[in-house]
Amino acid sequence: MLMSLTSLLSAGEKDEGITCLNKGSTVKAIYDKGSNGTVIQTNIKVGNGYKGGECMGRCGGGCDKWWAASAWAKDCLDHDICIVDQNGKNDLANDTNCGDEFVHAADDYVFGVLRGCSG
Repeated sequence: MLMSLTSLLSAGEKDEGITCLNKGSTVKAIYDKGSNGTVIQTNIKVGNGYKGGECMGRCGGGCDKWWAASAWAKDCLDHDICIVDQNGKNDLANDTNCGDEFVHAADDYVFGVLRGCSG
């Protein structure tokens, strides 16, 4: 397990704290997949669609809540990409593949707006 954790950290799959993103910038989204810890990395333009998902990097559910303040942050991007790659399955923190990314994104979702992560 320690070996797997070390490889994940060296690949960058970790809680990034509240790291704001700018819409239109290209960022490497990183997540680990399943119990074997395979690390997936994808370069994605923040705010764009990806495999049918929309607003990659926006914390919270989708693009349709234009009236709600939202943050654009790295951990939310990692979670978004993970969810889209898992065919839209999202069991939040209990999700086998994306649960840890959900936990990492929680502070971004709650405090990103206060931090000024407006994209």
